[in-house]
Amino acid sequence: MWSRREESLPEASGVHYEIAFNEQPATFGNVAHAWREDENFRLWFNSLLAASPFTAFRWETPGVCLATLQRPFEFVLLDAPRLARQPDANAFSKHFPSASEGIATFANLGGDAVLVVPTPLTEHNAYGHLAAFVRQAPQRQCHALWQAVGRAMDARLNHQPVWLSTAGAGVSWLHVRLDDAPKYYAHRPYQQASV
Repeated sequence: MWSRREESLPEASGVHYEIAFNEQPATFGNVAHAWREDENFRLWFNSLLAASPFTAFRWETPGVCLATLQRPFEFVLLDAPRLARQPDANAFSKHFPSASEGIATFANLGGDAVLVVPTPLTEHNAYGHLAAFVRQAPQRQCHALWQAVGRAMDARLNHQPVWLSTAGAGVSWLHVRLDDAPKYYAHRPYQQASV
């Protein structure tokens, strides 16, 4: 059974989460596998995010690589009310025709990140940021997003760290980022460029 431990962040408006399975800390590897393979976990994880008290939030994890894949999985949700604005469906629309199950995965323009992006299957308000998505997008698309994130993590993991997050200040359409560096991170402890 999946469970969580959460703690308010003292220095910011945010919450730190740790995930456990059968009362044992879940590792990054466990969670990436569960995103790909475990429908019950995806439903539970989506519900956990949807229950956040924040209207909009940034989701950030620490950097991870093959050597640190067995570390306990953790993440933060940071209150980001400025993300709650009109979604821009045109931002990634050129990638939508190649989408599978309502999710497009592609390299960013700079080539230093992989983006996992939902296509519009319902009202555009469901796609502006992660909080809106987990609360309003079709459940099958939520499952598909986390499966695609798990696959992208598998493909990306090597000896160099990857930072998994959402930001969205520059583009008003949900895009999960797998970055070579913590480029847009706000949570200081996760901004370390070495893992």
